[in-house]
Amino acid sequence: MKTNKFISFLKKPAVVLGIAATAMLGACENKGEDILDPILPEPDGQALNESFTEQLNERKETFAFDVAEGGSWSSKSGTSTLSIPAEGLVDANGEPVTGSVDVTFIEIFGRADMLLGNKPTMGQMGDGTRATLISGGEFYIEVKQDGEAVFMKENMGYQLQVKTDSLDMDMRIFGNANEDCETADCDVVWEEEKNRGLEAVGQGADGTGGGQHAGTYYAFLNDFGWTNLDKWYSSDLPKTTVFVDVPEGYDDTNCAVYLSYDGEPAALARFDTYFPEDELFSEHYGMMPIGIDVHFIVVSIVDDEYHYAIQSATTTEDHVEVVDALMPTTESELTQLINDLP
Repeated sequence: MKTNKFISFLKKPAVVLGIAATAMLGACENKGEDILDPILPEPDGQALNESFTEQLNERKETFAFDVAEGGSWSSKSGTSTLSIPAEGLVDANGEPVTGSVDVTFIEIFGRADMLLGNKPTMGQMGDGTRATLISGGEFYIEVKQDGEAVFMKENMGYQLQVKTDSLDMDMRIFGNANEDCETADCDVVWEEEKNRGLEAVGQGADGTGGGQHAGTYYAFLNDFGWTNLDKWYSSDLPKTTVFVDVPEGYDDTNCAVYLSYDGEPAALARFDTYFPEDELFSEHYGMMPIGIDVHFIVVSIVDDEYHYAIQSATTTEDHVEVVDALMPTTESELTQLINDLP
């Protein structure tokens, strides 16, 4: 922790400090007023947030359809199919929409895409605490006409089909509980929506859709915006609170700190709390299982270049993960590093 580092510095032997002071004094006498403090590169929080938005923009797919006929469309990956019924849209005043409308669609699978787009799988429970989710896919759907948002008619819905090779009957639909989140790049708070239906249908010989047998999720939705197909991450191990100590100069304004769970490639937690007095990140709800294998990931941008740290650990009680430095990398290298995590 930085506090301990500072105390350790103050406890250094006087002779060492004396030598250092003498050396500094001699340097000042030799250089006079020409001495300038070195200008070190600083992490750029604005650039990091802009990178999140850019990543989401690169994933946007668009199509148009006539409201009178309805629309059915599949993503470029072939994984997702969106079906909106005919004459099912209204404007902000509840009046029927006619003519052509424009649809924007984003699909996110896997830890690297979640991290680079800043869409971790943190769900909000009924009591307001947050815990990790395991995702079957994150999706953003926006429908507009002449730049103005349109909506589904009351008591009408649309369908999202998602193909999967790891069908899980425990998956549920999570929406965005953040009412201030109206764009693709906003901060999403995932919350289970028990009034929306999800069917998981296996198409393999064993009917499960697992392993080599493909299956499909059928999500029945009535709101546009962000949707996540999830289940709660579960562990019977005792729980604790985990902290992350990032290098000097980094804080919650210029870096993001995440946690990946070994063996769960569709789960990514973000440390959403920062304690400035201790200079520590935390998930602060005390929901982290003790004794599991994880990887801590810190990401920032310095001089228009991604910087990162990835550290493996086994969680302990009151775990404090100390990150000493971040290293420069490219987007493609960072993507590969994250995708290669166990």
